Amino acid sequence: MRTAKTSRLLPPLSSWQQLPNGESLHQQTQQRIDDYLEQCFGYNLLKLGHLSCQINTFNSRIPHQINCASSGDNITLQADINQLPLQNSTIDLCILTHELDFSSDPHQLLREIDRVLALDGTLIISGYNPISLFGLRTALHPKNPKNARLFLPNRVIDWLHLLGFKIQQKQHFDFLSHNLKSTCSLFIEDFGQRYLPYFCSVYFIIAKKKTIPMTPIKYPFKFKGKMVTGQAVATRTSPCNQHPPE
Repeated sequence: MRTAKTSRLLPPLSSWQQLPNGESLHQQTQQRIDDYLEQCFGYNLLKLGHLSCQINTFNSRIPHQINCASSGDNITLQADINQLPLQNSTIDLCILTHELDFSSDPHQLLREIDRVLALDGTLIISGYNPISLFGLRTALHPKNPKNARLFLPNRVIDWLHLLGFKIQQKQHFDFLSHNLKSTCSLFIEDFGQRYLPYFCSVYFIIAKKKTIPMTPIKYPFKFKGKMVTGQAVATRTSPCNQHPPE
């Protein structure tokens, strides 16, 4: 298995149109995020990367929304997404769409998200699946899309589990990764999403940050007695200490 970190400098994408079938992919991702936004509450919503910042979250009940990227329009926080200038445990919902596909250090990116997410905070993450028609085309033509690094969905889930996240939802879509114009292509797409989900081009994961509750320590024994003048008198009943009645 190849290492996740690479020394190559991977330039981030600036728009969905740079991806194959990007406009349709944007709409499908937007629809799934819309379905979940009504269930999210809190104070701060963070969208990381240019593609995430182009997701419409106006319907969210979270009042303060931050668009974070290294540069570009409609950016409220200009910063390196691997080194966020945010305090620990301040974000209630984080959206990360296709940033792992173009990250030189995905582990660091996920660790940074884990740092800024509040307890019970939610991460919405999507990316390309290498075991798909899209992954096959990318293997044959590595420059389409340029510099993309595809990780298996289960590998991403393992990373999340190591950070203490609990997976709430996992979806697969965009089976053909192509414009659906004909009735036949629509049928194949529906069939693929229904019966061959693990071969779809895109995974969509919703994970919640969980904490391990502290287990109280139970003492193996406990003295029974009364407190008198600063000392405890322990009483114990034992057959050897019993005296016959006089």
